[in-house]
Amino acid sequence: FANVTFPLFALGDRAYGPDAFCAAGRKLAARLVQLGATVVCGLGYGDDGSLNGGVFADLDVWLEEKLFPVMRKNVGMEESSGVHIITPQGEAVAVLEENLPYEVTIVQSTHKTHSNISEDEISEWQTKEYSQYYCNYFKHSCPTTAYQYNHQLERRTQQQPSKLSNNAPLLGRVTINERITGEDWMQNTRHIRIHATRSMDDEQISSPGENGCQKLPYQAGDIATILPSNPTPLVDQFLSVLPPSIRAMADDILHIQYNPIHARTTMNYPWPKTCTLRGLLTHCADIRSLPEREDLFALSAYCNLNHADGRDQRDKLISLSETAGAALYGDYIIREKRNWADVFYDFDSMCWEKSNDGGEKMHDGINKGTLLLTISHLLALLPSIAPRHFSIASSPSFLKLPSSSCISDEEGGFELELCVAVVEGTTPFGRSYTGCCSNYLASIAPKDTASTSSNAGGSDIVRLWIHPGSFSKLPMNPSMEAQNDSSKHGYFETPVMCIGAGTGIAPLRSLLFEREAQRLSQLGNTTLSPSDESGIAMMGHADNILVFGCRKKAKDYYYGSEWETLTNSKRLHLIPAFSRDQNHKLYVQRALREADGGELIARHMLEYGGAVYIAGGSKMARAVKDEIVEALGARLDGGEKDAKRLLNKLKRLGLFSIEAWS
Repeated sequence: FANVTFPLFALGDRAYGPDAFCAAGRKLAARLVQLGATVVCGLGYGDDGSLNGGVFADLDVWLEEKLFPVMRKNVGMEESSGVHIITPQGEAVAVLEENLPYEVTIVQSTHKTHSNISEDEISEWQTKEYSQYYCNYFKHSCPTTAYQYNHQLERRTQQQPSKLSNNAPLLGRVTINERITGEDWMQNTRHIRIHATRSMDDEQISSPGENGCQKLPYQAGDIATILPSNPTPLVDQFLSVLPPSIRAMADDILHIQYNPIHARTTMNYPWPKTCTLRGLLTHCADIRSLPEREDLFALSAYCNLNHADGRDQRDKLISLSETAGAALYGDYIIREKRNWADVFYDFDSMCWEKSNDGGEKMHDGINKGTLLLTISHLLALLPSIAPRHFSIASSPSFLKLPSSSCISDEEGGFELELCVAVVEGTTPFGRSYTGCCSNYLASIAPKDTASTSSNAGGSDIVRLWIHPGSFSKLPMNPSMEAQNDSSKHGYFETPVMCIGAGTGIAPLRSLLFEREAQRLSQLGNTTLSPSDESGIAMMGHADNILVFGCRKKAKDYYYGSEWETLTNSKRLHLIPAFSRDQNHKLYVQRALREADGGELIARHMLEYGGAVYIAGGSKMARAVKDEIVEALGARLDGGEKDAKRLLNKLKRLGLFSIEAWS
């Protein structure tokens, strides 16, 4: 690497703390330098929380102040102010026409309007004529580490190298969807149970028994990856702001030919080969997302200069896309949550198909420097819907108990549960916005499973994958005493402390109930009860400790009745932190600091060799970790340095893990 020079811009989020911020990029740079490479300019650090564009705002500064000056000096790059914009005219338009990654033809004009479609009809991706095309498209969203299943949805023991034919999503039917916050509370949080029934591509998955199968369909603490769809009103809104020629073919059957030579001109996977535009916008295109700055620049080419405001709108889009317009972009797009439909509505010259002679459409695609927005261009511009990841809130072993399972032997498959906080709010100027996947899940109404076939389609079917999460090494070994007498209070060899706030309770609930399911199975019990005789008076150190924070006990105390049952059964040491139920704010880090006179965390980890799992917001997780380091540092000879060394050791052993998000 002695002759290698490199620039590097690392991505991160300062909310996760200084140790984690841009850690991967910093480690890569250090290793390259160690091998003899030379950094051509100062490293760049992108913070997802930066104003006016997140990491892109930091990238602009780094490019202008660090990388470009070096390139101008060493490579002879000409001096320029910001991004050099070429108005898409003449040859530039011709190049855009030639490099389109999609060629679209109408297979059949259906003349069917959306008003003719019954609300009871199954979705387009579920129909026989389109299902395989959509399935091939959905496979691209499969997480790299997703589990593989056979026809009976038994999890394969050995994970094979990922192959496209094995990456079809599982199909699950929503059987429970209930609000677990107060009806008058500001946050709508849902408890959702999903019955996974089959793979979308049954013919391509492994045969029963191939390579052996795991006893459980997933592990406690795993992740469910959900692929959402857009709501009908949003799709209708977007179609209404498109050019009339595109709008007219919304329900026509389209054949979409992908040209891999021009794959670099789009960040998407190839769209379904055969579908309708309405179906593609509903299940594939992320029209709810916020357009990036480069998207706005690309859209500027389609502002029709024959429109009264065409030139001004084109210049405005270009300004929004430039480095100098980062603050303007932040105000217009980021803070006001403007999606693709909003941008098309505000810049209506993009859908203008008339020339300056009073109404004739432009058929050649080029008119006075304007590029006509066709369906091929539209598909090259739109981003794909990204799947969303949710920590599974259920224990696979506990749901298999007769008292918990809702699945008959004839139905097969398995169940999982999610705890989903619905994203919704208003912008500074009063514009309403909602989250894509959380609102998709919240809108699903469970159907009567008694009258519905497990293989039938319907609006209650979701597409999902399951893959390992951050808590894959949950200690489950019983203590020596418990092996001789399983009714003893200290059943497990390693006690566990779970610390979380809000929907961070999801994976922690999964871990705690997985341990309890194993204990109950050993005892021959099938249910938890406040009168559980297996528990004795809380003495010594508890098997399971939960430190859980929320705002109000009466409003958002997620799964509070379950924690009370475990506490009454002497199976859980519960330390709640209701931040707004008293005059002073009480957060989980303070509750942890004050527990047992400030000795709980040090005693749990140093004296009893306990594991600690943290889940929730990144700021909370960082504050809790700081409390743990401080508590351990007060006990260890080397102070906080030894405390951090111990946490790193426990992390490698799977006894200290954090699952946090911004």
